[in-house]
Amino acid sequence: MAGQQRKGRPHKGDRDLLVTRPHRRVGDAVRASAERQGYASISEYVAAVLAEHEGLADLAPEPAKNTSQQELPLATSA
Repeated sequence: MAGQQRKGRPHKGDRDLLVTRPHRRVGDAVRASAERQGYASISEYVAAVLAEHEGLADLAPEPAKNTSQQELPLATSA
């Protein structure tokens, strides 16, 4: 394997950690919107919404390029 380089996902730059506990209905709405818009994670969707709200849309994460990919079923072990 010498000479082979693995390419991981690119660095996303300087980040901050914000934690919140919204009302359950707000959380449900956020999850649905993130999925509908094709974001890879709820965190990326929330970061995009916050960036746009604060007038920093150029820093907003983009939805995932390939939204047609489905999860593979996982077999349960006995």
